[in-house]
Amino acid sequence: MAAFGARGTGKTAWVKQEIARQKPARLMVWDFKHDPSLVGLGEPHSSLPGFIEALHAKRFSLRFLVDHTRDVHAQFELFCQAAWVAGDVLVFVDELPEVTKANKAPPAWRRLVNVGREYAHGGKVKKVAIIGAGQRPAECDKTFIANCDVVHCGRLGDHGDAKKIAGSWGINPQELAALPDLHWIEKRADSIEMTRGVLSFRNAAKAAKPKP
Repeated sequence: MAAFGARGTGKTAWVKQEIARQKPARLMVWDFKHDPSLVGLGEPHSSLPGFIEALHAKRFSLRFLVDHTRDVHAQFELFCQAAWVAGDVLVFVDELPEVTKANKAPPAWRRLVNVGREYAHGGKVKKVAIIGAGQRPAECDKTFIANCDVVHCGRLGDHGDAKKIAGSWGINPQELAALPDLHWIEKRADSIEMTRGVLSFRNAAKAAKPKP
């Protein structure tokens, strides 16, 4: 799943509601900017070795706070390698453009995107589900977007982004460019139809938290 939209459009809130809806038994969160809105979404870890060690539990909900004094891309590579080894996990990568580019995907991330749906590792068949979020789809790994089952968009502030997404969906770019905050348009890979809606917080407080 991909969630795109300018700041304040509700993409992070939507992701949190989606994770609550899925109720994953195993959750890994890449928190690039130590976002206050992600507090409560997984046990925070500022040490990558400690984070990876915690993945040995049968069930977990973990959030890695990226260390900006060290090589961010090296940390992301290890994060993705750990997701591959752990398997049967939901991975949420926030601020995706900070670690991928349109024409450049880190090796371990590319492997998750291309073959993570189902693969054999350590004598077991494993699966990795991914949610990636960012403000601009043009700055994100194109292969990830192409492989998404769901692309969820709030308002896109860049006209080029709106034009490209709208063109692939067969809608007017102005519709994406003019969406009010919390309004969204969503396209599923298994349907030619678009879904439109408004983010609601009415039932968010009642949604179940990811199980530890």
